[in-house]
Amino acid sequence: MSFRNYDSPLYYRAAREAAQIEREGDYRRAAKVWTKASRLSRNGANQQWSENRSDFCLMQIGREKLKGAVADGLHP
Repeated sequence: MSFRNYDSPLYYRAAREAAQIEREGDYRRAAKVWTKASRLSRNGANQQWSENRSDFCLMQIGREKLKGAVADGLHP
């Protein structure tokens, strides 16, 4: 068994929760939980992954707002 990618069980729990929340479309909450997962991680690769997912969720919030504005005819 390789321990190269081993990380804290708390990280894995938070990452699973964040992924589930993200799948449900609650990007604001998912971003917060991904940030929490990053803080709990002991592995640099997992920290970077979690930060990237958090950033993605924050960008997705903006995309959803823009999509709503376009649908409402408020954006050219």
